[in-house]
Amino acid sequence: MDALHMQMSILPLHMRDQVRDRWLQLRLDTILPVIMAKHQLDMWVLIAREYHEDPIMETLFPAAIDSSRRLTIIVFVLNQDKTVERLVIHTNPSFEPFYQRVWEPAEEDQWKCLARIVADKKPQSIGVNVSDDYSFCDGLSHSYYTKLLHTLGEEHAALVRSAEQVALDWLQLRSDEELMAYPTIGAITRKLAQEALSNQVIHPGITTTTEVVRWIRQRVIDLGMQTSFYPTVDVIRKGCGKLDDVVIIPGDIIHLDFGIHYLGLATDTQQLAYVLHIDEHEVPKGLQDAMQTANRLEDIMCENFREKQTGNELFAACIQQAQDEGIRAMIYSHPIGTHCHAAGPLIGLYDRQEAIPVRGELVIQNQTCYAMEFNIRQYIPEWDEEIPIYLEESVAFKDDQVLYLAKRQTDFYIIR
Repeated sequence: MDALHMQMSILPLHMRDQVRDRWLQLRLDTILPVIMAKHQLDMWVLIAREYHEDPIMETLFPAAIDSSRRLTIIVFVLNQDKTVERLVIHTNPSFEPFYQRVWEPAEEDQWKCLARIVADKKPQSIGVNVSDDYSFCDGLSHSYYTKLLHTLGEEHAALVRSAEQVALDWLQLRSDEELMAYPTIGAITRKLAQEALSNQVIHPGITTTTEVVRWIRQRVIDLGMQTSFYPTVDVIRKGCGKLDDVVIIPGDIIHLDFGIHYLGLATDTQQLAYVLHIDEHEVPKGLQDAMQTANRLEDIMCENFREKQTGNELFAACIQQAQDEGIRAMIYSHPIGTHCHAAGPLIGLYDRQEAIPVRGELVIQNQTCYAMEFNIRQYIPEWDEEIPIYLEESVAFKDDQVLYLAKRQTDFYIIR
C-alpha cells in the first residue's frame, strides 16, 4: 500500500459499496420524506432504460445495481403520516431492502403494474423528471413521457407535473454522514494537488503543463478513483499572461484546476505553485500579497453566506464588499455533490458577472456544499504588471457556517 493510501484511507471497492449503500439507506429514510412533504408531491415516478439512464435514477441504485437493465420504474409514495413507500417495478432482488419489488411478470407488464399502483394509491400529484431549466431533472425521455401519459389515462395524466424541486433537493442536500466523510475526500484531493505541484512531478525546463495533466489523471486512476472533470494545468508568466501546453520554467505561476469523484461525491479545487529562480529562496512579496488578497475574498464570501438567500443575492453582496475593500474580483462559484457542477444555486458565472436567471434565483440551504471559485487581479511590483490569481476551494455550508473540506491554500506551493 502506497503512502497516499495509508495517509488518506482510500477504501477498497467492497468497503466503498458498503458505505454508499449505508448512505443510500439513510438518505431514503431521512431526506426523501422531508423533501416530498416540503414540495407537496404525493408520488414521484422515475423511469429509465438501460444505456439511457436518468441522472436521478443513478443516485438511487444500490451498489449491486449498475443500470436499469431493459426498463426500471421506481415509484415513491408519500403517505399521510409523512413516511414514503419505496416501490420498484423490476425483478432484480438486489433492489431489496432499499425498495419493495411489486411486479409479477406472469400477471402484467411493467406499465400495467405502474397503472395499477397509481390507481390504488390515488395521488393528487405525480412528479416526473422533466424540466426546462435543469439537466439533472430532465431525465425522462420523450417516448417514455408519452407512454406514461397513455398508461395513466386521462384522469391521472392530468396530475403529472415536473418533480424538479424534489429532484434538486435530493441531489444537493447532504446527510450528516456524508458531511462527516466529505472532508476526507477534500483532503485526498488536496494531497494529490500538492503532489502534482511539486518537484516530484515537475522538473523546471523539462516538464510541460500537459505532462502534469497526464500525470494527475493517471495517478487518480491508479488509486482506483476518477477525476470529476478533465484537469487543466496552465502557467501565468511574467510579460506573457496565461499560457497552455508549454514547458514550465523558473518564475512561472502554475495553476491547477482539478477534482476527484469518490464515494459518489465530487470535489473541485484550483491550486497555485511558484517556480523559484535559481537565485530565489522564497516567493516574491508581490505574489504573496496577492495570495493574501485572494484569501480575503474567501473570507468575504464566508462572511456573506446566509441560509435562504439566493445565489444572486450572495454574489451581489460579495462583489459589493470586495469593491468597497478595493479588491478587483470575479466570482463564479457553484454547488458540488453528486456532480462537480452540481444541483443548486449558482453564485455568478465566469462569463456573466451579474444576476443569473433561474439557477441564480435558487436559495442557499443548510447541509449543502459548494466550490468557492473566483479570481482577483492585483498589481505585482516585481513584475511591473497586473495579473490574475485563480483559486477554488470545496466547502460545506452547515448551521450557518462555511466549513472548508480541506485546509485552504494560503501560500504558494514552491517548486525549486
